[in-house]
Amino acid sequence: MDNRSTQFVPVSSAVESGSSLFANPMPVTSQAMIDRFDRSLFAQQWVMNDPGRRDRCYGVLLLSGRAQIQLRQGTIEAKAPALIWLPLGETQAVSVTAGADGYVLSVADDLVARSCGNPGGGIAGAAGGGLPLRFAADTVHVVSLTDGDRDHALLSSSFDAIRSELMHNALGASVVVGAQLQVILTMVVRLAQGVMEQRHQHGPGSITFQRFLQVLELHFREHWNVADYARALGISERRLGSAVLRATGKPPLTIVHERVIRDACMRLEQSPLGVAQIAYGLGFRDPAYFSRFFKRYIGDAPGAYRRLRRAEERVPDNTFAAWP
Repeated sequence: MDNRSTQFVPVSSAVESGSSLFANPMPVTSQAMIDRFDRSLFAQQWVMNDPGRRDRCYGVLLLSGRAQIQLRQGTIEAKAPALIWLPLGETQAVSVTAGADGYVLSVADDLVARSCGNPGGGIAGAAGGGLPLRFAADTVHVVSLTDGDRDHALLSSSFDAIRSELMHNALGASVVVGAQLQVILTMVVRLAQGVMEQRHQHGPGSITFQRFLQVLELHFREHWNVADYARALGISERRLGSAVLRATGKPPLTIVHERVIRDACMRLEQSPLGVAQIAYGLGFRDPAYFSRFFKRYIGDAPGAYRRLRRAEERVPDNTFAAWP
């Protein structure tokens, strides 16, 4: 299926110099892309499963028509109006029906992470006092909207603002794009049912255990110890340990480490970043320590694990990729 009629508009950060406010570790050109699909006579498809797009999250605002999203495991359907958020590593392809209207946004996970803010100092806030944007960004969401209401209008405005910034390449475009990503993820938190519920990876457990999982999602990249989690929950370490042990048969620190390992494995499989960059992104100050930590749990060093998984998935890909 050809999609030549679509136009992708990246933004360049060449004009963003001389000010720490607009400083970016990477050009926004390489981090953001958006497509406006506007009632085409033909169905359209975007394929995202090639190595060049392993570091991407996707947001789809469906204003009219229907969409089908192929994930690593399974397929989801959406009917307009709807907001779909697809985290790093989940998306294989997005298709929309003929006559559909909306946006497909592609954003590097690094930009998403920066837009989520710093816990304790940014918009994500401290446990119990802020919005769980990072948790929302790491989860697949399909949320229904009401045509013409305030939330619908706000999301349309945010996607359109991102598109405008990418097209016009004005000073501080990266700041505006990041701010609009905050708005989009905040709307995910507001609209999604159960955004703060962990996806039952360890069974239902107690309320204390569920609260622990929620705080864990916000802070596991900060390498908190058990005392930090207990303090955030307002309970003793002993009570936290008992609740986690009853729910999982494991101590809290093991659950924390397993969460870090799951994220590490996903990033090694899906992200094009080097092992050291992945280590830093997971909160490790020393990539060598990250390698030892990873090998202790997985049995292979990060580089060896990545090579093995890439070799396993090295099969011919005959799909058409609409993204350039």
